[in-house]
Amino acid sequence: MIKAILFDIDGTILDAHEFIYSAFEYTFKKYDHTVDPELIAKASGKPLVEFYQSVLPDADFELLAQTHRDFQEDKHHLAKPFFSVIETFKALKKRNIELAAVSNRTSLSLIKSLKTHDVYQFFDVVLGFDDVENPKPHPEQLLKALKMLKVNKSEAIMVGDTQKDILAGKAAGIKTVGVTYGFIGEKIKDSHPDFVIDNIEQLLKMVK
Repeated sequence: MIKAILFDIDGTILDAHEFIYSAFEYTFKKYDHTVDPELIAKASGKPLVEFYQSVLPDADFELLAQTHRDFQEDKHHLAKPFFSVIETFKALKKRNIELAAVSNRTSLSLIKSLKTHDVYQFFDVVLGFDDVENPKPHPEQLLKALKMLKVNKSEAIMVGDTQKDILAGKAAGIKTVGVTYGFIGEKIKDSHPDFVIDNIEQLLKMVK
């Protein structure tokens, strides 16, 4: 029986493409770096410092990450909930399902986005990468969420749109659900999640 669902946020709950990519473009151009969409896509899902370190190893990646965050500070409206997210969350809460947000964004940025789009209220636990020592794909964040929810691994599922989400779920010993509408689309299947869904409403059938 499913008692809790752990969600990645960007690309799973929020369509954050414009919110994220506009910040990448601004930051790259501000410091005269070339924007490479393919490289950005490959590194997506990492904490910002780790992202910039991986794509621009010779640059001041701490400065780049901070510039990125500063740009996003007043632009949380650029991310939008995917279709049926609110309705699905309402239905899940009626079934007494606990919900957790586990993201590689900072907790402050994450909470601002969730509150901006009126979805923060549905979450029982919200964890950013700065709430743990090891962000996804390490399982620490997921295991911490389960401990806070007081839910066993066998009673939870992890839902995400990138390989890091699926790897984290598998490492934590939790069943995984990959979504095809996120940042990497159908390629999520290459990570071999236990289940694949094309829209978030399909979760309701899984928790009956």
